[in-house]
Amino acid sequence: MYLCAVSNIAYLLQKYRESAQIQTIIEGISQPSARLVLEGMKGGQRALVLAATALNSNVPHLAICETKEEAAYLFNDLCGLMGETNVWFFPDSFKRPLVFDDLNPTQMLQRSEAVNKISSIRGYGHVIVTYPEAIFEKVVQPATLEEHKIDVVKNERLDVDFMIEILIEFGFERSDFVYEPGQFSIRGGIIDLFSYGNDLPYRIELFDDEVESIRTFEITTQASVKQLDRVRIIPNLNTRFRQEQKAPLLRIIPANSIIWIKDVQFVLDKLLKCFEKAEEFAAKISAHTPAELREIFRDRAFIYPGEIVGDLEDANLVFVK
Repeated sequence: MYLCAVSNIAYLLQKYRESAQIQTIIEGISQPSARLVLEGMKGGQRALVLAATALNSNVPHLAICETKEEAAYLFNDLCGLMGETNVWFFPDSFKRPLVFDDLNPTQMLQRSEAVNKISSIRGYGHVIVTYPEAIFEKVVQPATLEEHKIDVVKNERLDVDFMIEILIEFGFERSDFVYEPGQFSIRGGIIDLFSYGNDLPYRIELFDDEVESIRTFEITTQASVKQLDRVRIIPNLNTRFRQEQKAPLLRIIPANSIIWIKDVQFVLDKLLKCFEKAEEFAAKISAHTPAELREIFRDRAFIYPGEIVGDLEDANLVFVK
């Protein structure tokens, strides 16, 4: 029954990709500063049309949903249609949108993963799914991120003392065992490291000062998941960079990206509410607030609502009604 359902979805998606309507959308978005309006979308049709368009075009797509819940549903639908490696979720950093005193490490990891992948987008069929509260927070510029990455390569030398120094500088904490992003441990010739840019920790095994093996592993069972030839370690993108090193998401994605949105004014109103709430919270922040949270607000790593207007003026937009 399950295989039949998967086969039916694949068949339906292929029919959408071959349809004249999708070809018309592709032609429309290929024009400079394109403006398309798609009306009459019902149920899962939005995900089908977006997936078919993305898989048929050679540019990235950014879907700005109106709420976090809507974004989560669209993300899950797109993963079912396109596969998890082609669809990235870009959340806000907090457990609940606009509740700034409760950071969510998992969502901070998802943001870091997305930024890491956005900076190296290649090929067809990539979609980023987000919502206003998430794009309210700025992200690290790709050039800055490139300068602050550490590459560990199999069969190459690794200076452990230098590695420790860099990891601490990047905001990592040394612990006996790793169980969340931002931790590392060293036991003899084994380095366990949970990067901010990956959903599983890495285990790096050394022979003298040479990297003998690299793999990801499960936290609970310690079982190996995947052998790797190289890994790229990135710091905490939320707190390790200054204001001038950050930019709005719409300036980080490739310039030829297609932005799918329902109502620009709705997004602007949401961003204005975000800004007002952040101002209120920043005024109350104290020395007793956790250091990571203080760092975020000290850097004022948020966009002004009006900034998005300029970013959308030259963008390719698809309005989904």
